[in-house]
Amino acid sequence: MAKNKKSFILYCDYIYTFSQLPDEYAGKLIKHIFDYVNDKNPVSNDLVINATFETIKQQLKRDLKKYEKIQERNKVNGALGGRPRKTQKNPKNPVGYFGNPENPKKPDTVTDTVNDNDIDSINIKIKKVIDRFLETDYKQNEIIYKTNKNELTNHLKRFLEIKKDSDNFKNKQYGNIISWFWNWCNSTSQPKQTNQNQSAPWIAGSK
Repeated sequence: MAKNKKSFILYCDYIYTFSQLPDEYAGKLIKHIFDYVNDKNPVSNDLVINATFETIKQQLKRDLKKYEKIQERNKVNGALGGRPRKTQKNPKNPVGYFGNPENPKKPDTVTDTVNDNDIDSINIKIKKVIDRFLETDYKQNEIIYKTNKNELTNHLKRFLEIKKDSDNFKNKQYGNIISWFWNWCNSTSQPKQTNQNQSAPWIAGSK
């Protein structure tokens, strides 16, 4: 975090990340976040924590850059002298104000980081992808990954939470996103190497 910065933002839509994690993982994740913003440089060997934290980390970095930009602008404005000096040329307006603007601009804040419309469109797309997934029978995939449709759906939700800010997610159609998800599962779980009584690693690690 920046010097003398005492706060940071956790966004409401992070509930989708935390609600899909078991309590143990949710606790580890929030501790990892606080260690990060307090410059403790946390390192985790847990793939679940690393994957879920990455999206949050990138947002924290974007917020910090905006904060530093605002701080620098305020510093420059302060160096220019701030409020105008008194002038005797206009005794009715000795402080040099120019009146109230018709459309005053709201002050910039660090919290103005995410457009609500962008969040809504992302969440709508996530819902439509999940609805499309639920409407389709993936019995063969349940056999391959030694799991059930409900667990696969939960894993898809975690995948979407990780990928939702990427250009790939924004540009792909719903069916292509689901194909992307299966390709990601194949590269992550290596199902051919699991034995008959063992579920895929990312399934076992997410329970």
